[in-house]
Amino acid sequence: MSDSKKTSKEDSKKTFWPYGIALFLIFMVCMIILTVYIAIKSSPEDDNAYFSTRQDVDAAINDILINQKELENMYNFYIINDNKEISLERKANKKTSTPINLSEDGEFTLKLKISPKNDSVDKPVVRANITRFATSKFDKDLGILKENNGEFVAEPIILEKGEWKAMIEFSFDDKNAYFEQFILVGDRTN
Repeated sequence: MSDSKKTSKEDSKKTFWPYGIALFLIFMVCMIILTVYIAIKSSPEDDNAYFSTRQDVDAAINDILINQKELENMYNFYIINDNKEISLERKANKKTSTPINLSEDGEFTLKLKISPKNDSVDKPVVRANITRFATSKFDKDLGILKENNGEFVAEPIILEKGEWKAMIEFSFDDKNAYFEQFILVGDRTN
């Protein structure tokens, strides 16, 4: 009889670990659904790299890079800051790029210069856009820059405090070169 009491006592114990596993799986499915919902609602802005759509850039990236290299072998590209010529970079990076520092009022005039490395000199069309690093929500399109005494100059604009980058396109007939410049307005926040 003592064995039968043991068996009935063990049968009466309930285990809840299957419910715990089921609740955990339901919780994980809900979190995945919530993550997808948030990702759809908060989709990242296009960064407008290379002044084109992402699909066009993906389709022609090899041609873009070949043209870039060829134009960099033919010309030197500079941004002018405080009457100093600073070489433009292909990609501006907040950690490694030297920023152009502006005061807190943020008035900025983009000035660019091109100098040929050989005898051939073509007149480019220069377009510029100023944006934040994380989003294109605050883009400021400077349009086509006007040439003035060998410099390409944009209209002055006011930038709010923070980190910005200028995206620049030089178009020579059927070839384009793209550069970026880090611009810091006020104190560095990091």
